[in-house]
Amino acid sequence: MRWRSLLFIMGWLMMAFAAFLALPALSSWVYGDQDAGMFAFLAWIYMFSGVILILMNRSQKIHLTHRDGILITVLTWVLLSVLGAVPLYFSTNMSISLVDAFFESVSGMTTTGATVLTGLDHMSHGILLWRALLQWIGGMGIIVLAVAVLPFLGVGGLQLYRSEMPGVTKDKLQPRLHETARLLWFVYVALTACCAFCYWLAGMVPFDAITHSFTTLATGGFSNYDASFAAFQSSRIEMVSIIFMLVGAINFGLHFNLLRDGGMRGYFTNFELRIFLLILLCSILLVTTIRAYLEEGQWLSFLQTSGYNVVAILSNTGYSTDDFSMWPPAAMLVLMLLMFVGGCSGSTSGGMKVMRIVLIIKQGMREMQRLIHPNGISHVKMDGQIVPDKVIQSVWAFAGLYITSFAFVSLAMAACGLDLVTAFSAAAASLTNVGPALGSVGPFEGYGHLPAVAKLILCFAMLLGRLELFTILILFAPAFWKK
Repeated sequence: MRWRSLLFIMGWLMMAFAAFLALPALSSWVYGDQDAGMFAFLAWIYMFSGVILILMNRSQKIHLTHRDGILITVLTWVLLSVLGAVPLYFSTNMSISLVDAFFESVSGMTTTGATVLTGLDHMSHGILLWRALLQWIGGMGIIVLAVAVLPFLGVGGLQLYRSEMPGVTKDKLQPRLHETARLLWFVYVALTACCAFCYWLAGMVPFDAITHSFTTLATGGFSNYDASFAAFQSSRIEMVSIIFMLVGAINFGLHFNLLRDGGMRGYFTNFELRIFLLILLCSILLVTTIRAYLEEGQWLSFLQTSGYNVVAILSNTGYSTDDFSMWPPAAMLVLMLLMFVGGCSGSTSGGMKVMRIVLIIKQGMREMQRLIHPNGISHVKMDGQIVPDKVIQSVWAFAGLYITSFAFVSLAMAACGLDLVTAFSAAAASLTNVGPALGSVGPFEGYGHLPAVAKLILCFAMLLGRLELFTILILFAPAFWKK
């Protein structure tokens, strides 16, 4: 391991992270909160620490192997989750434990949206903005940010990028990786600004519009209110939210191509996006029909609440306008299944991703075709291209590990004394980075009442889901540490 290179890069990441602390410090000062000094002091501490790491470990050339890229990715997410927890712990506006502060920070960085905090309606503006910023940073990925602003990484930057975004990915958008990362971040910032403007036009106050734009594009789900989006009671605001949750759940490569080429053709020809929208529409109709059949009420009212919450769950955002933990069991089961599906590959959503689900189904149909025609030759195709068997094998391996991880996390949660509904749904919501679950951790309940051990287990699950399993699990393989 090139430890000096790793510490050198992490020093730059700490400095970038410190720069973000200036925003909640400014917000607290403008609104007269007591946390302004705390944010400013921590910003200087982080900046100073980053400078020390850079000066002590500077080198002429940064070159990272694939193994180095994996390790620095995991270390960065853990370190920045710890650094993100410090302002929450030292805030004068609330009193929480170290475990709760770490849980909230991990939930933010991984864009999960599970929260242990209550009384958000009266919380300081600095803390609310900091929670939103954590999700916004984690949405596109701190490693992608590093590749965007630290061109000296060179070839090593590719190892970081691959380590954070493993699995099925699209072709490179540009020959040079740091140019691609910069352009993706430009798209991300532009869409965030557009979302904030639309929220403001729909009726949000400027502060709410900015913070919710951060968490919407990141498909994170943190809100400034305990009642989440139900606090606004506005169909216009909900519509803006739906549009930009879907934007965040779509492959950002398509958004990039739109800005580059100025055409919408890529959206209509992308097979994964068409399947995603088909799943979305079918799920909305199914959940609405189930509720209309088993509950009393008007069908249009069910369509509105079901549609919003289905979009929030499928995009893995986790906003809520209704307590879906009180819906009929069949409707709740549909939502749990949607958690595992998630958004499109290359998006800020969690879950297994639609492309993997499609490949698994196609491979299953291929195996059945082989049973019917043992001597026939068949291939799995995506967007008219033959998918190599190596990719299909990796997808099946990912799916197997995903289910196994879910089973172990669920068992660990049940061992903490939680009922089965809470244990299973909390494990699913954390691993898929959704946030709100069922049982005692429903959309309006939160995770604050869980035992400390259960919260730490869920922190591991959130990081596991955000980095898509392999990046973390490979660290437990003895061969990884051998020369």
